[in-house]
Amino acid sequence: MSLPLAFAIDSLHGFELTEDGQYLMLKGNRSDRIAVHCSVMHELLAALSNAIGSSERIRRKRNSVKFAMPCEAWALGKDAGGGPYLIFTFRLPGGAELSFQMHRSQAAHMTQVLALATGLAKAGGIAGLRLQ
Repeated sequence: MSLPLAFAIDSLHGFELTEDGQYLMLKGNRSDRIAVHCSVMHELLAALSNAIGSSERIRRKRNSVKFAMPCEAWALGKDAGGGPYLIFTFRLPGGAELSFQMHRSQAAHMTQVLALATGLAKAGGIAGLRLQ
C-alpha cells in the first residue's frame, strides 16, 4: 500500500509549546519539526483518538476492539464558573491530564451504571448499557 504524498513520522522525540502558547512543536524522526496551531488542537485530539481505535480494529480485524488509555489517577470537580457541569479529570502515565465535562443531570445515571458495572448493584446485566 502506498502512502499519499506526506512525510511519515514513526517516533516522537519530544514536544513543547511555544512561549506564547500558540503552537505545539513536535520533534519527530526527521529533522523537520511540526508546528500545530492551538486552533486545531481539539480537533487533532479527537482525530487521534478516533484514528487509534480505527487502526486497532483494522489491524486486529475485530470490530469490537475499543481504544482505552491507562489511567493513573482521577479527580472530579465542579465547573469553575459555577455552571451546571461536573469536570472529570484523568491523569495518564507520564503526567498528562485529560478532562471532560458532563452536565450534572447525568450524574445520577452515571452512578447507577457504575454501580452495575462494579457489581455494587445487581440487575439483569450491563450488556445493553449505552453511551448517554
